[in-house]
Amino acid sequence: MVRTSRAVIYAALSALLIGVITFFGGWLTARAVGSSPIDTFFSSVASSGARAQTPADARTQFAVFWDVWDLVQSEFYHQAPLDGQKLAYGAIKGMLAALDDQYTTFQEPDLAAQSRESMQGSFEGIGAFLRVASGEIVIDRPIKGSPAIKAGVQAGDVIVAVDGESLAPLIVGLSDADATAKAAAKIRGPKGSRVTLSIRRAPDAPPFVVTITRDEVPIISVNAQMLDNGVAYIQITEFKATTTQLLDDALREIVPQQPRGIVLDLRNNPGGYLTIAQEVLGRFYDGVALYEEENDGVVKELKTIAGPTDLRLYGLPMVVLINAGSASASEIVAGALRDVRPNTSLLGEKSFGKGSVQNIHQMRDGSSARITIAHWLTPNRSAIHKVGITPQYEVLASDAAQYAVPCVADRRPPEGRKECGDAQLLKGLRLLK
Repeated sequence: MVRTSRAVIYAALSALLIGVITFFGGWLTARAVGSSPIDTFFSSVASSGARAQTPADARTQFAVFWDVWDLVQSEFYHQAPLDGQKLAYGAIKGMLAALDDQYTTFQEPDLAAQSRESMQGSFEGIGAFLRVASGEIVIDRPIKGSPAIKAGVQAGDVIVAVDGESLAPLIVGLSDADATAKAAAKIRGPKGSRVTLSIRRAPDAPPFVVTITRDEVPIISVNAQMLDNGVAYIQITEFKATTTQLLDDALREIVPQQPRGIVLDLRNNPGGYLTIAQEVLGRFYDGVALYEEENDGVVKELKTIAGPTDLRLYGLPMVVLINAGSASASEIVAGALRDVRPNTSLLGEKSFGKGSVQNIHQMRDGSSARITIAHWLTPNRSAIHKVGITPQYEVLASDAAQYAVPCVADRRPPEGRKECGDAQLLKGLRLLK
Protein backbone atom coordinates (compact mmCIF):
# COMPACT_ATOMS: atom_id res chain seq x y z
CA MET A 1 0.00 0.00 0.00
CA VAL A 2 2.85 2.29 0.80
CA ARG A 3 4.50 1.51 -2.51
CA THR A 4 1.23 2.17 -4.37
CA SER A 5 0.80 5.59 -2.68
CA ARG A 6 4.34 6.63 -3.56
CA ALA A 7 3.79 5.56 -7.15
CA VAL A 8 0.67 7.73 -7.32
CA ILE A 9 2.52 10.70 -5.86
CA TYR A 10 5.44 10.27 -8.28
CA ALA A 11 3.02 10.06 -11.18
CA ALA A 12 1.20 13.19 -10.05
CA LEU A 13 4.42 15.12 -9.63
CA SER A 14 5.60 14.01 -13.05
CA ALA A 15 2.35 15.12 -14.62
CA LEU A 16 2.56 18.47 -12.85
CA LEU A 17 6.14 18.96 -13.98
CA ILE A 18 5.24 18.10 -17.55
CA GLY A 19 2.33 20.53 -17.36
CA VAL A 20 4.51 23.34 -16.06
CA ILE A 21 7.13 22.66 -18.74
CA THR A 22 4.44 22.57 -21.41
CA PHE A 23 2.84 25.83 -20.11
CA PHE A 24 6.08 27.78 -20.03
CA GLY A 25 7.15 26.25 -23.31
CA GLY A 26 3.96 27.56 -24.87
CA TRP A 27 4.39 30.93 -23.13
CA LEU A 28 7.96 31.26 -24.41
CA THR A 29 6.82 30.35 -27.90
CA ALA A 30 4.12 33.03 -27.72
CA ARG A 31 6.67 35.54 -26.44
CA ALA A 32 8.88 34.73 -29.41
CA VAL A 33 6.20 35.99 -31.79
CA GLY A 34 4.62 38.68 -29.61
CA SER A 35 2.85 38.62 -26.27
CA SER A 36 0.60 36.14 -24.58
CA PRO A 37 -2.50 36.22 -22.38
CA ILE A 38 -0.28 35.74 -19.35
CA ASP A 39 1.44 39.10 -20.08
CA THR A 40 -1.92 40.80 -20.20
CA PHE A 41 -2.90 39.02 -16.97
CA PHE A 42 0.23 40.26 -15.18
CA SER A 43 -0.38 43.80 -16.49
CA SER A 44 -3.96 43.60 -15.25
CA VAL A 45 -2.75 42.60 -11.80
CA ALA A 46 -0.25 45.47 -11.79
CA SER A 47 -2.99 48.01 -12.60
CA SER A 48 -5.56 46.53 -10.20
CA GLY A 49 -4.92 49.22 -7.59
CA ALA A 50 -5.69 52.01 -10.05
CA ARG A 51 -8.74 50.11 -11.30
CA ALA A 52 -10.08 49.91 -7.76
CA GLN A 53 -9.96 53.73 -7.49
CA THR A 54 -12.18 54.16 -10.54
CA PRO A 55 -15.53 55.58 -9.33
CA ALA A 56 -18.19 52.87 -9.17
CA ASP A 57 -20.53 54.70 -11.56
CA ALA A 58 -17.75 54.98 -14.19
CA ARG A 59 -16.31 51.47 -14.05
CA THR A 60 -18.30 50.25 -17.05
CA GLN A 61 -17.02 53.09 -19.24
CA PHE A 62 -13.45 52.74 -17.94
CA ALA A 63 -13.31 48.97 -18.35
CA VAL A 64 -12.26 49.36 -21.99
CA PHE A 65 -9.68 51.98 -21.02
CA TRP A 66 -8.01 49.60 -18.60
CA ASP A 67 -8.21 46.77 -21.13
CA VAL A 68 -6.30 48.91 -23.64
CA TRP A 69 -3.87 50.07 -20.95
CA ASP A 70 -3.06 46.44 -20.19
CA LEU A 71 -2.59 45.64 -23.86
CA VAL A 72 -0.18 48.57 -24.27
CA GLN A 73 1.82 47.45 -21.24
CA SER A 74 1.99 43.85 -22.40
CA GLU A 75 2.19 44.11 -26.19
CA PHE A 76 3.52 47.49 -27.33
CA TYR A 77 7.01 47.15 -28.81
CA HIS A 78 9.52 49.18 -26.83
CA GLN A 79 13.17 48.95 -25.84
CA ALA A 80 13.09 51.48 -23.01
CA PRO A 81 10.53 51.27 -20.19
CA LEU A 82 7.20 52.89 -20.99
CA ASP A 83 6.55 56.24 -19.30
CA GLY A 84 3.32 55.65 -17.40
CA GLN A 85 3.05 59.35 -16.48
CA LYS A 86 3.24 60.36 -20.12
CA LEU A 87 0.54 57.82 -20.99
CA ALA A 88 -1.69 59.13 -18.20
CA TYR A 89 -1.26 62.77 -19.28
CA GLY A 90 -2.03 61.76 -22.86
CA ALA A 91 -5.22 60.02 -21.71
CA ILE A 92 -6.31 63.15 -19.82
CA LYS A 93 -5.69 65.37 -22.83
CA GLY A 94 -7.63 62.97 -25.03
CA MET A 95 -10.55 62.97 -22.61
CA LEU A 96 -10.75 66.77 -22.55
CA ALA A 97 -10.32 66.97 -26.34
CA ALA A 98 -13.40 64.76 -26.68
CA LEU A 99 -15.47 67.60 -25.14
CA ASP A 100 -14.84 69.60 -28.33
CA ASP A 101 -14.06 72.79 -26.39
CA GLN A 102 -10.67 74.30 -27.17
CA TYR A 103 -10.60 76.14 -23.84
CA THR A 104 -11.09 73.06 -21.66
CA THR A 105 -7.48 71.97 -21.47
CA PHE A 106 -4.82 70.24 -19.40
CA GLN A 107 -1.36 71.61 -18.64
CA GLU A 108 1.51 69.48 -17.43
CA PRO A 109 3.34 70.71 -14.31
CA ASP A 110 6.06 72.81 -16.01
CA LEU A 111 3.67 74.76 -18.20
CA ALA A 112 1.06 75.01 -15.43
CA ALA A 113 3.62 76.52 -13.04
CA GLN A 114 4.63 79.11 -15.62
CA SER A 115 1.00 80.03 -16.29
CA ARG A 116 0.29 80.48 -12.57
CA GLU A 117 3.41 82.55 -12.09
CA SER A 118 2.71 84.76 -15.10
CA MET A 119 -0.87 85.50 -14.04
CA GLN A 120 0.37 86.75 -10.69
CA GLY A 121 1.98 89.66 -12.54
CA SER A 122 5.64 88.83 -11.94
CA PHE A 123 8.12 85.97 -12.15
CA GLU A 124 11.76 85.26 -11.38
CA GLY A 125 14.02 84.74 -14.35
CA ILE A 126 15.73 86.73 -17.12
CA GLY A 127 12.61 88.54 -18.36
CA ALA A 128 12.02 87.51 -21.95
CA PHE A 129 9.14 86.02 -23.92
CA LEU A 130 10.01 82.94 -25.97
CA ARG A 131 8.65 81.40 -29.15
CA VAL A 132 9.51 78.51 -31.46
CA ALA A 133 10.76 79.15 -34.99
CA SER A 134 12.03 76.42 -37.33
CA GLY A 135 12.39 74.04 -34.41
CA GLU A 136 14.51 76.45 -32.34
CA ILE A 137 13.84 78.55 -29.25
CA VAL A 138 13.85 82.23 -30.11
CA ILE A 139 13.62 85.38 -27.99
CA ASP A 140 10.29 86.88 -29.05
CA ARG A 141 10.95 90.04 -27.07
CA PRO A 142 12.79 90.91 -23.87
CA ILE A 143 10.78 92.73 -21.20
CA LYS A 144 11.57 96.37 -20.60
CA GLY A 145 14.04 96.86 -17.73
CA SER A 146 14.63 93.10 -17.35
CA PRO A 147 17.95 91.30 -16.76
CA ALA A 148 17.76 90.15 -20.38
CA ILE A 149 17.68 93.74 -21.62
CA LYS A 150 20.55 94.70 -19.35
CA ALA A 151 22.61 91.78 -20.69
CA GLY A 152 22.07 92.87 -24.28
CA VAL A 153 19.65 90.12 -25.34
CA GLN A 154 17.64 91.09 -28.42
CA ALA A 155 14.40 90.04 -30.07
CA GLY A 156 15.15 87.35 -32.65
CA ASP A 157 18.11 85.86 -30.78
CA VAL A 158 18.19 82.06 -30.98
CA ILE A 159 18.95 80.28 -27.70
CA VAL A 160 21.16 77.34 -28.62
CA ALA A 161 22.00 76.07 -25.13
CA VAL A 162 21.30 76.76 -21.45
CA ASP A 163 24.14 76.22 -18.97
CA GLY A 164 25.97 74.22 -21.62
CA GLU A 165 23.04 71.89 -22.36
CA SER A 166 21.74 71.98 -25.93
CA LEU A 167 18.03 72.78 -26.21
CA ALA A 168 17.45 70.98 -29.51
CA PRO A 169 17.30 67.43 -28.05
CA LEU A 170 15.00 68.62 -25.23
CA ILE A 171 12.31 70.05 -27.50
CA VAL A 172 12.38 67.67 -30.46
CA GLY A 173 8.92 66.29 -31.20
CA LEU A 174 7.17 68.66 -28.75
CA SER A 175 4.38 71.08 -29.59
CA ASP A 176 5.33 74.76 -29.68
CA ALA A 177 3.68 75.34 -26.29
CA ASP A 178 5.43 72.37 -24.67
CA ALA A 179 8.76 73.30 -26.26
CA THR A 180 8.67 76.88 -24.97
CA ALA A 181 7.57 75.61 -21.54
CA LYS A 182 10.47 73.16 -21.43
CA ALA A 183 12.96 75.86 -22.41
CA ALA A 184 11.49 78.43 -20.03
CA ALA A 185 11.69 75.95 -17.14
CA LYS A 186 15.45 75.63 -17.73
CA ILE A 187 16.00 79.37 -18.11
CA ARG A 188 13.91 80.52 -15.14
CA GLY A 189 15.24 80.29 -11.63
CA PRO A 190 15.35 82.06 -8.27
CA LYS A 191 16.30 85.68 -7.94
CA GLY A 192 20.06 86.15 -7.59
CA SER A 193 21.03 82.92 -9.34
CA ARG A 194 22.91 82.94 -12.65
CA VAL A 195 22.19 81.30 -15.99
CA THR A 196 24.46 81.05 -19.02
CA LEU A 197 22.90 81.18 -22.47
CA SER A 198 24.54 80.30 -25.77
CA ILE A 199 22.99 82.66 -28.30
CA ARG A 200 23.12 82.79 -32.10
CA ARG A 201 22.22 86.19 -33.49
CA ALA A 202 22.86 85.85 -37.23
CA PRO A 203 21.96 82.69 -39.19
CA ASP A 204 25.55 81.78 -40.08
CA ALA A 205 27.30 83.38 -37.12
CA PRO A 206 28.84 81.25 -34.36
CA PRO A 207 27.04 81.31 -30.98
CA PHE A 208 28.28 83.57 -28.21
CA VAL A 209 27.82 83.19 -24.47
CA VAL A 210 25.87 85.53 -22.17
CA THR A 211 25.67 85.05 -18.40
CA ILE A 212 22.63 86.67 -16.77
CA THR A 213 21.77 87.12 -13.11
CA ARG A 214 18.10 86.28 -12.62
CA ASP A 215 15.80 88.73 -10.87
CA GLU A 216 12.13 89.31 -10.14
CA VAL A 217 10.56 90.57 -13.34
CA PRO A 218 7.29 92.53 -13.03
CA ILE A 219 4.93 92.18 -15.97
CA ILE A 220 3.64 95.65 -16.74
CA SER A 221 0.06 95.25 -17.94
CA VAL A 222 -0.94 98.93 -17.80
CA ASN A 223 0.64 101.81 -19.71
CA ALA A 224 -0.82 105.29 -19.38
CA GLN A 225 0.05 108.83 -20.40
CA MET A 226 -1.53 112.20 -21.05
CA LEU A 227 -1.42 113.30 -24.67
CA ASP A 228 -0.93 116.92 -25.73
CA ASN A 229 -4.59 117.35 -26.67
CA GLY A 230 -5.78 116.61 -23.12
CA VAL A 231 -6.75 113.02 -23.84
CA ALA A 232 -5.70 110.28 -21.41
CA TYR A 233 -4.32 107.23 -23.19
CA ILE A 234 -4.61 103.99 -21.16
CA GLN A 235 -3.41 100.66 -22.50
CA ILE A 236 -4.24 97.39 -20.70
CA THR A 237 -2.35 94.45 -22.17
CA GLU A 238 -3.81 91.71 -19.93
CA PHE A 239 -5.98 91.30 -16.84
CA LYS A 240 -3.44 89.93 -14.35
CA ALA A 241 -3.53 89.92 -10.55
CA THR A 242 -1.57 93.20 -10.46
CA THR A 243 -3.52 95.03 -13.19
CA THR A 244 -6.01 96.84 -10.93
CA GLN A 245 -3.26 98.25 -8.73
CA LEU A 246 -1.26 99.34 -11.78
CA LEU A 247 -4.37 101.03 -13.22
CA ASP A 248 -5.06 102.84 -9.94
CA ASP A 249 -1.45 104.05 -9.83
CA ALA A 250 -1.84 105.38 -13.38
CA LEU A 251 -5.15 107.07 -12.58
CA ARG A 252 -3.60 108.84 -9.58
CA GLU A 253 -1.30 110.60 -12.03
CA ILE A 254 -3.91 111.19 -14.74
CA VAL A 255 -6.98 112.36 -12.78
CA PRO A 256 -5.34 115.51 -11.33
CA GLN A 257 -4.53 116.57 -14.90
CA GLN A 258 -8.28 116.74 -15.65
CA PRO A 259 -8.41 114.85 -18.94
CA ARG A 260 -11.22 115.75 -21.33
CA GLY A 261 -11.48 112.26 -22.80
CA ILE A 262 -10.07 108.74 -22.61
CA VAL A 263 -8.69 106.26 -25.13
CA LEU A 264 -8.75 102.78 -23.60
CA ASP A 265 -6.55 100.50 -25.71
CA LEU A 266 -7.49 96.82 -25.43
CA ARG A 267 -5.93 95.72 -28.71
CA ASN A 268 -4.17 92.34 -28.54
CA ASN A 269 -5.31 91.89 -24.94
CA PRO A 270 -5.94 88.11 -24.57
CA GLY A 271 -7.92 88.42 -21.33
CA GLY A 272 -7.18 87.14 -17.84
CA TYR A 273 -9.02 87.17 -14.53
CA LEU A 274 -12.73 88.00 -14.63
CA THR A 275 -12.61 89.70 -11.22
CA ILE A 276 -9.91 92.08 -12.48
CA ALA A 277 -12.11 92.94 -15.47
CA GLN A 278 -14.96 93.79 -13.06
CA GLU A 279 -12.58 96.01 -11.07
CA VAL A 280 -11.37 97.80 -14.20
CA LEU A 281 -14.98 98.45 -15.23
CA GLY A 282 -15.65 99.81 -11.75
CA ARG A 283 -13.27 102.69 -12.48
CA PHE A 284 -15.43 103.78 -15.44
CA TYR A 285 -19.06 103.15 -14.37
CA ASP A 286 -21.23 101.49 -11.73
CA GLY A 287 -23.67 98.76 -12.74
CA VAL A 288 -23.96 95.40 -14.51
CA ALA A 289 -20.63 94.12 -15.82
CA LEU A 290 -21.87 90.96 -17.55
CA TYR A 291 -24.09 87.91 -17.30
CA GLU A 292 -22.86 84.35 -16.88
CA GLU A 293 -24.90 81.63 -18.56
CA GLU A 294 -24.27 78.37 -16.71
CA ASN A 295 -25.49 74.78 -17.09
CA ASP A 296 -29.23 74.21 -17.42
CA GLY A 297 -29.77 77.78 -18.64
CA VAL A 298 -29.06 79.43 -15.27
CA VAL A 299 -28.05 83.08 -15.81
CA LYS A 300 -26.18 85.05 -13.13
CA GLU A 301 -25.77 88.81 -13.06
CA LEU A 302 -22.29 90.10 -12.16
CA LYS A 303 -21.71 93.71 -11.14
CA THR A 304 -18.76 96.05 -11.54
CA ILE A 305 -16.43 96.35 -8.54
CA ALA A 306 -16.04 100.01 -7.63
CA GLY A 307 -12.70 101.66 -7.06
CA PRO A 308 -11.76 104.58 -4.80
CA THR A 309 -14.09 107.55 -5.30
CA ASP A 310 -11.23 109.83 -6.41
CA LEU A 311 -10.23 107.43 -9.19
CA ARG A 312 -13.58 107.09 -10.95
CA LEU A 313 -13.83 108.46 -14.48
CA TYR A 314 -17.55 107.93 -15.00
CA GLY A 315 -18.56 110.90 -17.15
CA LEU A 316 -15.71 111.48 -19.61
CA PRO A 317 -16.11 110.67 -23.32
CA MET A 318 -14.31 107.40 -24.11
CA VAL A 319 -13.09 105.51 -27.16
CA VAL A 320 -12.22 101.83 -26.71
CA LEU A 321 -9.80 100.29 -29.22
CA ILE A 322 -10.19 96.57 -30.04
CA ASN A 323 -8.97 94.16 -32.71
CA ALA A 324 -8.87 90.45 -33.52
CA GLY A 325 -6.40 89.93 -30.68
CA SER A 326 -8.83 91.27 -28.08
CA ALA A 327 -10.29 88.24 -26.36
CA SER A 328 -12.06 86.94 -23.28
CA ALA A 329 -11.99 89.45 -20.40
CA SER A 330 -11.05 92.29 -22.76
CA GLU A 331 -14.20 91.54 -24.77
CA ILE A 332 -16.21 91.63 -21.53
CA VAL A 333 -14.83 95.09 -20.74
CA ALA A 334 -15.33 96.41 -24.28
CA GLY A 335 -18.87 95.04 -24.54
CA ALA A 336 -19.87 96.34 -21.12
CA LEU A 337 -18.52 99.83 -21.77
CA ARG A 338 -20.40 99.90 -25.08
CA ASP A 339 -23.68 98.68 -23.57
CA VAL A 340 -23.80 100.63 -20.32
CA ARG A 341 -21.47 103.61 -20.27
CA PRO A 342 -22.76 106.81 -21.90
CA ASN A 343 -20.66 108.59 -24.52
CA THR A 344 -18.50 105.52 -25.22
CA SER A 345 -17.54 104.27 -28.68
CA LEU A 346 -15.80 101.10 -29.84
CA LEU A 347 -13.31 101.45 -32.67
CA GLY A 348 -10.98 99.14 -34.57
CA GLU A 349 -11.64 95.60 -35.80
CA LYS A 350 -13.91 92.75 -34.78
CA SER A 351 -12.71 91.03 -31.59
CA PHE A 352 -11.65 87.39 -31.25
CA GLY A 353 -14.86 85.86 -29.88
CA LYS A 354 -13.80 83.99 -26.75
CA GLY A 355 -16.82 84.34 -24.49
CA SER A 356 -16.39 81.48 -22.05
CA VAL A 357 -15.09 81.30 -18.49
CA GLN A 358 -12.85 78.58 -17.11
CA ASN A 359 -12.19 77.34 -13.60
CA ILE A 360 -8.50 76.53 -13.21
CA HIS A 361 -7.85 73.60 -10.89
CA GLN A 362 -4.35 72.85 -9.62
CA MET A 363 -3.93 69.09 -9.44
CA ARG A 364 -2.00 67.08 -6.86
CA ASP A 365 1.15 66.84 -9.02
CA GLY A 366 1.26 70.55 -9.95
CA SER A 367 -0.50 70.10 -13.28
CA SER A 368 -3.68 72.05 -13.97
CA ALA A 369 -7.06 71.42 -15.56
CA ARG A 370 -8.98 74.30 -17.10
CA ILE A 371 -12.69 73.51 -17.29
CA THR A 372 -15.22 75.71 -19.09
CA ILE A 373 -18.06 76.41 -16.64
CA ALA A 374 -20.10 79.12 -18.35
CA HIS A 375 -20.52 81.46 -21.31
CA TRP A 376 -20.55 85.22 -21.02
CA LEU A 377 -23.16 87.71 -22.19
CA THR A 378 -22.70 91.47 -22.31
CA PRO A 379 -25.03 93.65 -20.18
CA ASN A 380 -27.54 93.87 -23.07
CA ARG A 381 -27.30 90.02 -23.24
CA SER A 382 -25.35 89.87 -26.49
CA ALA A 383 -23.40 86.64 -26.97
CA ILE A 384 -19.62 86.86 -27.37
CA HIS A 385 -18.53 83.24 -27.82
CA LYS A 386 -17.62 82.47 -31.44
CA VAL A 387 -19.30 85.77 -32.36
CA GLY A 388 -16.96 88.48 -31.14
CA ILE A 389 -17.73 92.18 -30.81
CA THR A 390 -18.00 94.38 -33.87
CA PRO A 391 -17.03 97.99 -33.16
CA GLN A 392 -19.25 100.88 -34.21
CA TYR A 393 -16.30 102.33 -36.13
CA GLU A 394 -14.41 99.73 -38.13
CA VAL A 395 -10.90 100.93 -38.94
CA LEU A 396 -8.16 98.69 -40.29
CA ALA A 397 -4.76 98.83 -38.60
CA SER A 398 -2.01 100.74 -40.38
CA ASP A 399 1.24 102.31 -39.25
CA ALA A 400 1.72 104.35 -42.40
CA ALA A 401 3.22 107.82 -41.99
CA GLN A 402 -0.06 109.47 -42.99
CA TYR A 403 -1.58 108.27 -39.69
CA ALA A 404 0.89 110.11 -37.48
CA VAL A 405 0.12 110.16 -33.75
CA PRO A 406 2.21 110.51 -30.58
CA CYS A 407 4.13 107.33 -29.77
CA VAL A 408 2.38 105.58 -26.87
CA ALA A 409 3.32 102.77 -24.45
CA ASP A 410 6.62 101.22 -25.52
CA ARG A 411 6.39 102.20 -29.20
CA ARG A 412 9.23 104.13 -30.80
CA PRO A 413 9.10 106.17 -34.02
CA PRO A 414 10.67 104.73 -37.17
CA GLU A 415 14.08 106.09 -38.08
CA GLY A 416 13.83 109.59 -39.44
CA ARG A 417 10.38 110.27 -37.95
CA LYS A 418 9.26 111.91 -34.72
CA GLU A 419 5.83 110.31 -34.50
CA CYS A 420 4.38 106.82 -34.86
CA GLY A 421 1.78 105.71 -37.35
CA ASP A 422 -1.50 104.29 -35.96
CA ALA A 423 -4.67 104.64 -38.02
CA GLN A 424 -6.95 103.37 -35.24
CA LEU A 425 -5.57 105.63 -32.52
CA LEU A 426 -5.70 108.61 -34.90
CA LYS A 427 -9.38 107.98 -35.65
CA GLY A 428 -10.07 107.58 -31.92
CA LEU A 429 -8.46 110.94 -31.11
CA ARG A 430 -10.49 112.60 -33.86
CA LEU A 431 -13.72 111.11 -32.45
CA LEU A 432 -12.95 112.63 -29.06
CA LYS A 433 -12.65 116.06 -30.64
